[in-house]
Amino acid sequence: MSERREASLWKNMFMLIILMTGGALIYMLPYLRGYYYIPLMEALNFNNTQIGNMAGVYGTTCIICYFFGGWLADRVSARKLLTISFVLTGLGGFYLATYPSYNMVLLLHVYWGITTILTFWAAFIKATRQLAAMSEQGKAFGFLEGGRGITYAIIMSIALAVFAKMGSGIKALNAVIYFYSILVILIGIVSWFVFKDDNDNVRTGSSLQDIVTVIKMPKVWLIALIIFCSYAAIIAHQYIAPFTTQVWGGSVVLGAIMAIMASYVRPVAAIGAGFLGDKVGSSKIILYGFILLLAGVLGLVFIPASRGLIYILVINLVVYYLAMYVVQGLHYALLEEGDIPLAISGTAIGVISTFGYFPEVLVPMLAGRLLDKFPGALGYKYFFGVLAVLLVVGFFITLYWMGVTKKKRLLILEAAAAQKAQAN
Repeated sequence: MSERREASLWKNMFMLIILMTGGALIYMLPYLRGYYYIPLMEALNFNNTQIGNMAGVYGTTCIICYFFGGWLADRVSARKLLTISFVLTGLGGFYLATYPSYNMVLLLHVYWGITTILTFWAAFIKATRQLAAMSEQGKAFGFLEGGRGITYAIIMSIALAVFAKMGSGIKALNAVIYFYSILVILIGIVSWFVFKDDNDNVRTGSSLQDIVTVIKMPKVWLIALIIFCSYAAIIAHQYIAPFTTQVWGGSVVLGAIMAIMASYVRPVAAIGAGFLGDKVGSSKIILYGFILLLAGVLGLVFIPASRGLIYILVINLVVYYLAMYVVQGLHYALLEEGDIPLAISGTAIGVISTFGYFPEVLVPMLAGRLLDKFPGALGYKYFFGVLAVLLVVGFFITLYWMGVTKKKRLLILEAAAAQKAQAN
């Protein structure tokens, strides 16, 4: 990959497609609980708290690995990091299919935290940023999220069909796990041949100086706060399946359908947000996304759980999912608005992700305890209520961000207009 300032998104589209596909496949195993919560809990013989702790251990490992992964991404080529991450993650899936003990499942999630974050995440985001010009960042990250959504929709729909056909039991769950494991290993092999070692964008200087430089950037912390407030609600969507089953009285398959529905909304939301972000500004679209996300979360709190109102739940979830992926699709387009240098973007991504994705730890642990202490609808009301408060905070932080980045945002919009005029 060449220096991103001279890059063209359209010329690099095949590499972006590999990133889209791999960026979805690698997380299907660690987040299996979000789509097969009840079957996984039964197969492992866990309770809600143990499932929450499992997710919490993964999240804690991720938080630690985000920081060091940023440093790694500035010093090791994306080709090596992506290939290693995909293959090792898939191998972990074969071990999960043996349904090991509680402690071993916790260790497996530590392992996955390393393979999906330390060696993967910052390299994945930095590689995407390098594939597009300054005025194409919204589209690059929008396509990335949208493509991940398309991959999720196709692969998860196939897996769910197999799961349902095989009787929704342990053997069916095994088939799903094997399916995901084989696919992520295959994408790792493909990545080795598609990407090239890019020594021009690998740093050899002082890592401590890079970290100090990044930590002193106020805009890095603002991006982290925006991501923190939105990601809490985004990561919470893994509870839609059990919410549908335990509160609305739906079947396990219906719960999975409600959760997988997000993957069908994702491409439309993310790609649309990317084009709009490049046209009017990424942070402005994120601001509107916070409003829609708040509406969706409040709907989950206040819509009465009745079979006759299931269509209202579906409409509300569509709004929730649209907002989720509008915001998530533009998270890292904020790097350009914040004028974060490409040379230290891996380190910046590491710092931002460490704090921005802390809900990875907090949300599952909070949900597990609330759902065990307040069974049924009440636990979910408390849970979604906490998320609503965070979304209000995120809205006001984004407003402040738009004020401090006004000059840079105008430059990006001018560059996009000039590029469009030149193309015409």
